[in-house]
Amino acid sequence: MKNSNKPLLIVTSCTRNYGWVTRAFLECNTRWADYIIIVDQMSTDGTREMCAEYKNVILIDDKDMAYKENIRAKMAFMRGREIEGDRIFFALDIDEVMPANWMETDDGKKILTSKQGDMFQTKWANLMPDKKSYQWDTDEKGGWQYKIYHDDPKQEWQECGSNIHTPLLPYSSWEIEPTYVHDFPLLHFGYYFPLWNYHKARFYRFQYVKLHSYKTLISLLRDKADKVDLHVWAYLPIKQEWLYDDMNIFDLVDTSTTPIMLQYVKDMIAEDGIEKYAILDVYDKEYMQCLGLKKDPRPLRYRLLHRYIRATDKCRRKVIIRAIDKMLKILMK
Repeated sequence: MKNSNKPLLIVTSCTRNYGWVTRAFLECNTRWADYIIIVDQMSTDGTREMCAEYKNVILIDDKDMAYKENIRAKMAFMRGREIEGDRIFFALDIDEVMPANWMETDDGKKILTSKQGDMFQTKWANLMPDKKSYQWDTDEKGGWQYKIYHDDPKQEWQECGSNIHTPLLPYSSWEIEPTYVHDFPLLHFGYYFPLWNYHKARFYRFQYVKLHSYKTLISLLRDKADKVDLHVWAYLPIKQEWLYDDMNIFDLVDTSTTPIMLQYVKDMIAEDGIEKYAILDVYDKEYMQCLGLKKDPRPLRYRLLHRYIRATDKCRRKVIIRAIDKMLKILMK
C-alpha cells in the first residue's frame, strides 16, 4: 500500500471498443496508479472483461453512443473526486501509457511532490509499428499535452462546448502556468496501427462537419494540408528504460481488429444522411467500400472544388491562391 501521506495517483480515461490496446494500457498503468477510472460506452470487444480483471480499475457505464469527449471526461474526473484524499489526476487516452521509469526521473519526483493546483504537460513519443522507434515532435513549443493535474478541490470543472479535442481535466490550463515535463515522454500508440489511423483521420473530418467546428468549407478542406508542415518530426530509437523488463508491451497490442471509428462514421451517416457529409473529400474507392456506398455522394461542384484544393495544396500560401481561397470562402459560406 502507498504511504497515506502521499497523494493518490488516479488515472482517468474514456473508451469504446479500443480493446486492441486496452491490455497494454492496463498492464502498464495499473503498476503505479492507485485507481484507474474508465468511462466505457458499452464496449463489445472484450474491453469491459479486461477491466474487470484489475482490482483498482473502476468502470463507469456510458450508454450514450454519441462521441462526446467533454461529457465522458467530466464523468471520469468527478468520479475520481469522490475518492477521499489528496489526488493527482493523470488524464490518459486509452492508447497512452506512462513510461516505466517516470517516477525515478527528476520531473517525476516533481509531480509526486507537487502541490494542489499544479499542472504538468508532457509530449508524446509516438510508438511506430516497427516496435523499435518512435516519432518525436522536435518543435520545442509544439505537441505538448495537458495530462497531469494535482487536484485543487476548489477548482470547478469548467464546461466546454466542444465534444472533440477537448481538455480532459479542469480548464486550469488557461489559468495556471504549467510545468513542462522534459525527463520522460508519454508513450502513445496513436500511430502504431496504420489502419486505425486511416479511419481515425476520416472520422475527425466527419465529426468536424457534424459539430460545425470549422469556420468555412475552405478552412475544413485546407485543414489537413495546413497542419502537415507545422512541425518537424524526428524518428528515434525507443529507450529501454521506458519499457518494463518483465513484459513486452508490444505483445499486448492486437492490430487485427476493425477500428471503432468506422462505426462512429456509419452511425453519423445513419443519423444525419450522407448528404450532410458530401462536402468531404474522403470518398475514394477504398473508403466507399468500407462505408458500403455504391457511388460517390459528392455533387459535381464539390468534386471540382476538391480537385482545386488538391491541385493547389503545395502552393496554397501563394498570394493568388490565398486570394482565390478568400473569394471561395465568401461564395461558399
